[in-house]
Amino acid sequence: MGEALILLAALATGLLCRFWPAHLPYIFPFIFNPFIFIGCWLAALWYWRGMRRVAPEARPSRVRQGFFIAGVAGIYFVLQTHFEYMSQHMFFLNRTQAVTLGMAAPFAIAIGWMGDVLALGMPLYALRWAKAIWARGSWLAHPVPASIIFLTTTDFWLIPSVHFAAMLDPTLYAVMNISCLSGGLLFWLMVLDPRPKPPARYSYLVRGAAGFLVMFPQIAISSTIALSNQDIYSFYSICGRIFPSISGHYDQVLGGLIQWIPPGMMNTAALLILLNALRLVEEEADRNFVPPPGAKIYEAKWTGR
Repeated sequence: MGEALILLAALATGLLCRFWPAHLPYIFPFIFNPFIFIGCWLAALWYWRGMRRVAPEARPSRVRQGFFIAGVAGIYFVLQTHFEYMSQHMFFLNRTQAVTLGMAAPFAIAIGWMGDVLALGMPLYALRWAKAIWARGSWLAHPVPASIIFLTTTDFWLIPSVHFAAMLDPTLYAVMNISCLSGGLLFWLMVLDPRPKPPARYSYLVRGAAGFLVMFPQIAISSTIALSNQDIYSFYSICGRIFPSISGHYDQVLGGLIQWIPPGMMNTAALLILLNALRLVEEEADRNFVPPPGAKIYEAKWTGR
């Protein structure tokens, strides 16, 4: 029933955006994207339904719930409200959109670790479809291809000629946004898996290294943008900036800093989160450890406990 209502809402919203775009409030899409619209609302519906079905002892903490909801809401806000119009007329707002899609929202969703809850809330046909896709594409979640895809979907669109073309072509623009989101979700769900190995496929240190090392190519590219004296992204000068008081150079500096500093902080935070998860796993193992008969010395772990 809920899925049918979402499809009807998508149809109605698409018609409103097509025939009465100037009369819609800020919270309605500037460019209606049915995949993003339906995907965000289905994720919210399945999460709500799954939370009602999950056993109390298996329920994610309030913090994880908040991160997941914030991640989905962030995706919806930057792509399906009139913020998207603003992001097409200021470079620093466009970078805010891109960092949200490729970094912040996937990072928050991964911390929420929602797979089991979503599976409980999904219809059986959707769950089978998701498992079939994962069976064919799980190799992409290896740290090496996941890192390459993440960096490519983040930085390829920053090539000036590619960026210019994407901002002019609605189809290419949609591909840019969906690819950034897909690459971010693939990467951060692999890195921020809270489980030890096994059942996780890779150790905490391997995943932490992947999450930390991708920071350096990002720093090199974003610092070049922020520190350049040239107008690298001429599109925003041609289309007209929505805030004329912000010069083209200052707009580019702000955009480069947004692409530079928050992602770097999240990369570092990912390493700390995984080190803390490793500490918690080892402490749990210590509590459950039964020393063999006759043992007199027990070596402390790297945490010093």
